[in-house]
Amino acid sequence: MVNLRNTVVILQAQRRELIEQLDAVDRAIAALTSAAGGAETDEGKTAETVKQAHGDRVARTVKPKRILSEAHKQAIIAGRRKGRAAKEVAAGRAREMPEEGFVPSIAAGSGSDAPRLVKRQK
Repeated sequence: MVNLRNTVVILQAQRRELIEQLDAVDRAIAALTSAAGGAETDEGKTAETVKQAHGDRVARTVKPKRILSEAHKQAIIAGRRKGRAAKEVAAGRAREMPEEGFVPSIAAGSGSDAPRLVKRQK
């Protein structure tokens, strides 16, 4: 079995130090409230009753969940797509794709006929 005695001794020493620090803070609060003429806090309660009511709980705030914007999501998707395509090209399973700004040129029509796939107007 693992010997945890040293760890327990260290943790108990740290606990004693923290308790001493808390006592010092309590004494400072008591001195300030007595110097202020018995100033009351938290809707009529003195500092001592507030401490007893709240105990040793510490209030904590929860940060809001981080959410990516749509532009960032699209940029991540595009980056992954480019990465997959680059792997395929490197493996020889695909051709290298042109850049995003690439626009193929369309040859000028030799005749006045409309393209074959266009619906004719009636």
